Amino acid sequence: MDASDHESIAEDSASEFEYAEHSDADLMGNPSSHSGAEDNEDAMVIEPPEVRKAPYATMSRSDVTERQHKSVSDASNLLDVSMQEAFLLLRENAWDLDRLQEAWFDNERKVREKCGLGSRGTGASSSSSLPLAPQTCPICMSAVDSLVMLDCAHGFCPDCWRQYLHTQVDDGKAAIQACCPQHKCGRRVPVDFFKKYCDEDRQKKYEEWYIRSYVDDNPNVKWCPNPAGCSYACEYQGVDPIEIRCNCDYRWCWACGEEAHRPANCKTVAQWNVKNSAESENIGWIRANTKRCPKCHRAIEKNQGCNHMACSKAGGCGHEFCWLCLGDWSTHGTATGGYYQCNIYDKQAKEGKHDDEENTRLKAKHALDKYMFYFERFMDHDRGMKLTVREEQDVEKRVQELHDKHGFEIIELQFLYDALKQVRACRRVLKWTYVYGYYLEEAGPEKNLFEYLQRNLEEKTDNLHELLEKDFNLITLDGQDASSGGSESPHAKFMDFRSHVTNFSNVTQKFLQQILNALCVGGSVLDMGSLPADVKVDALPADLKMGRP
Repeated sequence: MDASDHESIAEDSASEFEYAEHSDADLMGNPSSHSGAEDNEDAMVIEPPEVRKAPYATMSRSDVTERQHKSVSDASNLLDVSMQEAFLLLRENAWDLDRLQEAWFDNERKVREKCGLGSRGTGASSSSSLPLAPQTCPICMSAVDSLVMLDCAHGFCPDCWRQYLHTQVDDGKAAIQACCPQHKCGRRVPVDFFKKYCDEDRQKKYEEWYIRSYVDDNPNVKWCPNPAGCSYACEYQGVDPIEIRCNCDYRWCWACGEEAHRPANCKTVAQWNVKNSAESENIGWIRANTKRCPKCHRAIEKNQGCNHMACSKAGGCGHEFCWLCLGDWSTHGTATGGYYQCNIYDKQAKEGKHDDEENTRLKAKHALDKYMFYFERFMDHDRGMKLTVREEQDVEKRVQELHDKHGFEIIELQFLYDALKQVRACRRVLKWTYVYGYYLEEAGPEKNLFEYLQRNLEEKTDNLHELLEKDFNLITLDGQDASSGGSESPHAKFMDFRSHVTNFSNVTQKFLQQILNALCVGGSVLDMGSLPADVKVDALPADLKMGRP
């Protein structure tokens, strides 16, 4: 997808720590604060088409807090429970209110037990004490005036509660599902206990985990996986795998959480990532370039021309053998051809004794060469894609200079940003086409079609990138452009450059869409083996053969 939904949500949302002690009326919000929102709703907001059609919503942290607050409030009103109970119920049911509602009205008692809540009417999960005669805390065995307990009636002294909750928070995010300290008691500790007994730093940690649980425990909401770091989350209610464009401008795959990787599918990307691991490729290199010592079977690389090999005593056995025939070196001499030849090997080779070994080595070498071919081009486009991020900063400086010194409107220079983003999108797709091509069958019409589409997109992308990097730097508005030969003003030259870049960006976009349409269907990779056997490159649409404008 090219854009994400933006939903107008108030950023001044209150967390559980702010509304837990409010009345039901206050939980619905301050009426005066809603008047401004109503005024904003009256104003017509026209969003661009790509934003309106996005089937997902990107949310900031404040948006996540607001969504969580609304979900908890809706569940509280629907089920007639407290806000704290509603939070526990929703979290246990993956923040799915429909699922919770169905289970609740089917068997409320069972749902309460599963979520660690007491029966209705047993009292609120809050600090209760027994102001009777001094009692003994079952943890520290100290005599205290009163014990603090949940509705499960297991009481403990305030100091033990404080130490217990501190330990829960220090152990990690599982604190939001902490239970009563009593052995095998499943009653959940409510939020207000953490507010009462934890220090300020631990309260902040708990609050962060409380808010993040809306995303971490919700299958319809995920954090943006940008490697550079991102605080946005995305909500998607669909089932089909799609590409997400976060507000941080990072594109990623909803299904697998990896970088957007069309036209390769998630399974292919997983295979490629495993293959890229150092261990996997080291094994391939070892198979292609080494032989095993006949005695200790340690892998040995031949780094000199002589066939006389000696297994290193450091980690090996010191055995001396012939590289070609793997026979004992003591049996070799001038009769076998000397140091650089081995008649024994030639004789054994004619008898076919080394065929299996050589075939294995040749296959391994061929596989390694093939992998390096695709990997180098994969990394080349990856570097080109990352380079556009740095170049965007240079474009910003040039745009500001053109605006300040020569009076261009910013909107007139938007084509530079658009072209650079087009290059970035093409580089990303081209990068993953090499992964797609690596796992494609070696020969056939589908391979020919794929390589034709890839070659055309690669050519147009490189040309567009060169326009932005070189041609733009040749243009100066401070004086006569050296390349114009004095026949054209610098301003006219720039406007011609703008038209040229805009048209070429559109052509490149068409080639990008062509390869995605040909290789992908509904976000999943098309089985190209199902294409007719008589597919010919010459039968492609005419617009695929367009040259540089």
